[in-house]
Amino acid sequence: MITARTLHSESVLAHPRSRGTREALKTLEASERVEQLCNLEAMSQIHAWKADFEPDRVVAFAMAGTKLTKAVLEAEGAAFRSRKQWYGLRFRCEMAANGKVAGFQFRVGEAIPRSEWAAHDLPPEH
Repeated sequence: MITARTLHSESVLAHPRSRGTREALKTLEASERVEQLCNLEAMSQIHAWKADFEPDRVVAFAMAGTKLTKAVLEAEGAAFRSRKQWYGLRFRCEMAANGKVAGFQFRVGEAIPRSEWAAHDLPPEH
């Protein structure tokens, strides 16, 4: 897996256009907030790793359930969408006590065949 050297979710959320996202995160239950922060980190890390990818959505539980322990979310069956194509994704997201992402590792998988999207609730568009 690729280990992130720089974490991005905090700076993405600090941007003025992320105001709505910041407000929405405050309304979520703790476990859902962790998942959404980790999904945001995943999208940013994937694009930083390979600029050809432009992720616009991550589903942490697409192909398999997630595992959330005290401060770590593991998503072995995640998926992300880039340029209208879904791809497999695996990630491990560590959270700090202050609720921010503290560590991130990921591996991008193969393209998921369109014929499998509906079975995993992967929408073709927003």
